[in-house]
Amino acid sequence: MIIDEPNDLPPPPSVGDATPDETDVSPRTDAASLPRADDKSPSPGFASTDAGDLPPPPDSSAPRPTPESQAALTGKAPSGSSDTGTTVPSATGDPASSAPSSTQEAAPETADERKARLIADAKARATAAKQAADKTATTTTPAGVTTTAGAPKAPVKKKEEGPKPTDASDHPLVQRLRERLGDAVGEASMFIGQLSVRVSAPHIVEACLVLRDDAQTPFNYLSDLTCVHFPELADAPFEVIYNLYSIDANERVRLKVAANETEGVESVTGVWPAANWMEREVYDLFGVPFKNHPDLRRLLLPTDWEGHPLRKDYPLHFVENNWTTKHLPEFNDVQKEQLEQRRGYGLEILSTPDERRVRDLFIDGKEVMPLDRK
Repeated sequence: MIIDEPNDLPPPPSVGDATPDETDVSPRTDAASLPRADDKSPSPGFASTDAGDLPPPPDSSAPRPTPESQAALTGKAPSGSSDTGTTVPSATGDPASSAPSSTQEAAPETADERKARLIADAKARATAAKQAADKTATTTTPAGVTTTAGAPKAPVKKKEEGPKPTDASDHPLVQRLRERLGDAVGEASMFIGQLSVRVSAPHIVEACLVLRDDAQTPFNYLSDLTCVHFPELADAPFEVIYNLYSIDANERVRLKVAANETEGVESVTGVWPAANWMEREVYDLFGVPFKNHPDLRRLLLPTDWEGHPLRKDYPLHFVENNWTTKHLPEFNDVQKEQLEQRRGYGLEILSTPDERRVRDLFIDGKEVMPLDRK
């Protein structure tokens, strides 16, 4: 309500006029003596006549509103303290007035309350999803310990196993060999279409002759002769293998013979002359001797070389033996240091006589390979 001020106030005094006591007949009130009011209060000296009366304070003997009553008004869960709530109690303080009504409104949600509500909702959703995805089963052990096992996982697909050797005792070629050699023919197996037959060492030449002269599948070609070392086998640590091929029948067979370094194996050079160099190579690199060989000596290494490099117990690093001491020239300290450095980089070939011979050619100014042009 706006109340107009009276228009019959006396005009302000002018300069040089008489003192206020002489001219001012209306009572004046000092502004400093009036009580201070905020910007929204009425003008000083104004008294409202229609503002109404304030409601009486709630009765101190009436019970204070509880969190449950506030929850009934707002529809939210009560807070942790009964002193604070989210609703304002009724002005009358009557407990019966705490019932919800269409005219009552909930107080605005604070930032902390909103944060707590969002966290609680997120936790509830996560718990529900976990329970739906992981159906747990509770079991009790004989010792009384309760364990909870998760849902069974999908079975892991096993890797397909590779082919395995099968028994080939009923193979026609094996049966023909046993008719001629009897117990000298051992186990026979088939692996990926390849036939392998184990033969005793004293009968290897006879077995090769039978296969070479076989009427149905004449194995007239020795494609390979090699060896395998098994250090754990003390009696016969070597296995000599003969790979035979029949050109006419397009068939293959593999013979296996167990041998040792003392007795060795009978040579088959009389059956297939191509076995000459193959047996020399096995003798050079494995040390298996071949009886009745026409020229059994080393093929790849010097005659007086010590050891057999393809044995599994042969060292892989550079070996200093009597042959290196005997045939390589004596080096001084500088040359020995250079040799060790070259060996450290894996350049053993630089320490051979051929390397030194090429170095001498370059030092003398000679051309290793003359140019084609004039």
